[in-house]
Amino acid sequence: MSSKPPTSSPPPSISELYPPTRCGYVALVGRPNAGKSTLFNTFLGQRLSIVTPKPQTTRSRILGILTRPSSQIIFLDTPGLLQPQYKLHQTMEHQIDQATRQADLVLLLIDGTRPRDRSKLVRSFLKQWKKPLIAVLNKTDLLDPKHIQPQIQSLSKEFALEELLPLSALQGDNVDSLLDLLEEHLPFGPQLYPDDMIAEQPERFFVAELIREAAFNELEDELPYAINITIEEFEERSDKTYINAIIHVERESQKGIVIGRKGSRLHTIGRQARLQIEELLEASVYLDLWVKVRPDWRKKERDLRDFGYI
Repeated sequence: MSSKPPTSSPPPSISELYPPTRCGYVALVGRPNAGKSTLFNTFLGQRLSIVTPKPQTTRSRILGILTRPSSQIIFLDTPGLLQPQYKLHQTMEHQIDQATRQADLVLLLIDGTRPRDRSKLVRSFLKQWKKPLIAVLNKTDLLDPKHIQPQIQSLSKEFALEELLPLSALQGDNVDSLLDLLEEHLPFGPQLYPDDMIAEQPERFFVAELIREAAFNELEDELPYAINITIEEFEERSDKTYINAIIHVERESQKGIVIGRKGSRLHTIGRQARLQIEELLEASVYLDLWVKVRPDWRKKERDLRDFGYI
């Protein structure tokens, strides 16, 4: 009596042993103060983009890397959509254009508290954009829940959006679901960065941004927009990190305002910035701030190039 040899399962395929991963760039786009930087930081679980109540805080494209079990999502935080008024605005507009050209997917944020602010700029962007796009209605934590769905329906029709997802970047509502959706829309491919890497810019860049954030929080009216920060010295010593930075302003009168009476405002800016920098670097910091005048730097290509905007 013959017996059949025992059957065995076929060996696992390469795709089963190494499931395909997705990797791609996602550009965050929206009007100023729509919550792009807040969402960017929430995605990454770390405060990389500076956030202030003032619009147009973000001036440069900032890259952040989120590595998940089956994907690597590379986020590009961008300045807010705007109508350029001077040379700096033109460079910010160029940053948006560069990010969206690089992106595999655009995430459009609409501010739920001011959904039709600069709607012409949003419509103009949507007309030009031809790649995949996901849109979210942000700041729903500030809205009456019964008004959210009617607003979504109205805005979806107005902007010709297939779908508009409710979201609160600040509270984290629907962020995990949004990440899953973004991942599904990315192309298959190997990750581009090491698992433990979350940013591409050097520490000097983020230090300058934190000083600018502190200045934005302390200064009023249009003055915050007239400042720029350069790091002159960044040295890690045995006991602490020594940082020498310059706050550039456009006029002599602005210099006095930034310094304040007997240096009080500059001291406050420095204290706020130092605490944030120490948290970023996980080290003690000695921060030395100076204020210098760079006349009309926002309008001059040479100065913008020196400051790294071009």
